[in-house]
Amino acid sequence: MGNKLNKDEKTIGPHNDRSGRFAIYYAPTPFSALHSLGSTWLGRDTATGKIIEQPSISGITSERLSELTKSARHYGFHATLKAPFQLKHGTTLTLLKQTLRQVFGDASPFHINLDVLRLGKFFALMLSKPNPKIQSLAETVVREIDAFREPITKEELEIRRSKGLTPSQDENLINWGYPYVFSEFRFHITLTGKIQLSKEQAIIYDAIQRHFSEFLNKRIKIEYICLFRQTNRETPFLLVDQFKLGLK
Repeated sequence: MGNKLNKDEKTIGPHNDRSGRFAIYYAPTPFSALHSLGSTWLGRDTATGKIIEQPSISGITSERLSELTKSARHYGFHATLKAPFQLKHGTTLTLLKQTLRQVFGDASPFHINLDVLRLGKFFALMLSKPNPKIQSLAETVVREIDAFREPITKEELEIRRSKGLTPSQDENLINWGYPYVFSEFRFHITLTGKIQLSKEQAIIYDAIQRHFSEFLNKRIKIEYICLFRQTNRETPFLLVDQFKLGLK
């Protein structure tokens, strides 16, 4: 996969080309307990690409749960640090990885605490208290990796703006290709799409609480940051590489 990786770096997948879209995510280490729980909840493993049977929830059919998690399943169990982008002409995947290795090598591992919260009409695992370290890391990633990003197209601008943006979000979209960066950034691991009915919201909230109970309001170590890739907009995102914080 281009340059030889450091021994503690985990390499997954044979992707060497610059096609498709890439994203920088926090995601749990493959085959860890949190990764397994997240994969089961969404119904797909981003490390293997395999479809997984989702949990049985009283009051929610399996078809309905699949529908509610469809969008989140497409992107995988993750929290976005650098939103999906196409590699800019003249850059390469090898150079992107080298830069990521440097950026994350300059950072140090840290811990976060998660809770189940509602963000608008959908549910996510979010920080139970502010964490300046993840905020700072996200800002660094946005800035340092932006040179690899193909500029946003006029069509993409119109799609984003059609959903309603504040002046600050619109400025971010123009400058960085994504509205929710810097002061607009909110660390979150999306677990559902929008749920309109309050009764259904209550059922799903309780189910998420039970499913992730061993990790809620507990110290979770952020030690690796991930590179994800999709071959085109219709295909799901898959884990390509992991980069260890503090490894030089």
